[in-house]
Amino acid sequence: MNEIKISKRIIVIGLFLIGAAVALVWGAPQIMGLVQGKSSAQITPTPGGRGTAVPTDADARDAAITGVRQFYTVDFQKGQQAWLDKLCAVSTQMGCLMDQNVIAPSLWDSFTKSKTVTTVQVTAQEKVQEQVASTRGNAPVQIWRLQIQLSAAWPMQQTPQTTFPALALVVKENGVWKFERFLTEEELAVFSQKDGQK
Repeated sequence: MNEIKISKRIIVIGLFLIGAAVALVWGAPQIMGLVQGKSSAQITPTPGGRGTAVPTDADARDAAITGVRQFYTVDFQKGQQAWLDKLCAVSTQMGCLMDQNVIAPSLWDSFTKSKTVTTVQVTAQEKVQEQVASTRGNAPVQIWRLQIQLSAAWPMQQTPQTTFPALALVVKENGVWKFERFLTEEELAVFSQKDGQK
């Protein structure tokens, strides 16, 4: 029989795409089960990544900042598990599962090969959405727009950049706000449409 050779990069990309699809299929019903809520409260960014916000939003904002900070703070020498431990400590259970099974396996090889060490500054710009996830025990959910500044570009970026915006989803899990994952602008649009359907 002839051997079929598939590059490691293709396998990693394939696994990442399969994992992302599984995560979307598994997580979408829970995330899209958001039924109630509204808002688009503005906050005023200040140096150090902390802004002024409604007091009830401060914990959610801080969870978004902390989760994104942990995600982008990488030291290849400390290893994948040390990175995951810190990230999972501030993430929801669903977010941690996705990081362990999809995100870390697809990123860490590049970090090791490139000897990646990055630190990050995260600034909250605004809370763009607030809802309640009916499929998750009516857990409060918020989406925050953040500005990210990396100390160095990540090796897998097609166009190396160190400053860029991001949308972070945070969920109140067991009474504590936790980072879950990043959202795309398209996903935000879906959330916004869901919010408008009362």
